[in-house]
Amino acid sequence: MSISPTGRPQVHERKPSRQDIWEAIQANPKRFTIPLLRARSLANRKTISDYLAGLIAAGYVVKHDQPDQTTYDLVKDGGHHAPRVRKDGAPVTQGAGTENMWRSMYMLGEFTHEDIASHATTQSVQVTKETAKSYVSMLLKCGYLKVLRKAEPVKGRLAKYRLVRNTGPLPPKVQRVKRIYDPNTHEVFEPEGVA
Repeated sequence: MSISPTGRPQVHERKPSRQDIWEAIQANPKRFTIPLLRARSLANRKTISDYLAGLIAAGYVVKHDQPDQTTYDLVKDGGHHAPRVRKDGAPVTQGAGTENMWRSMYMLGEFTHEDIASHATTQSVQVTKETAKSYVSMLLKCGYLKVLRKAEPVKGRLAKYRLVRNTGPLPPKVQRVKRIYDPNTHEVFEPEGVA
């Protein structure tokens, strides 16, 4: 599998994503068309149309209906990462808790699972202590964290951790089969002791 300059596998080796569409928009911010986005991103027409509808509703893109063709302009550049919006323009919040936990680990340096729950919770995203404890536990088992201080329940002390495998900005994802997929490196990590 060949890797592109963005660090992801080449588009022809995987399913095109909204990120590919977004990068095509950023490369051609004025008077772009759906056929141009198809050629640049390799995404299908419906995927592009649905994503454009969300970007228009969220105020990122403006549509220009003309007799010969429809064109679009990027009017609000949200940065490198593709805006996560629904077709109605509302922000997608699924996965935001995991993103916030991962970012908090990086920013805090040393932390307990309660620190992560507290720092990852925002007005729009609620991260419970149980969710944070589960995520921290899985990252520990897969070698992302180091224990700095063991828990001492009798003394009311929580375990303290440090992030030792910071692979990039995207949060490692816990899969249903109880392993970690790292979207930064495209690797899968099994918990230690599981074969």
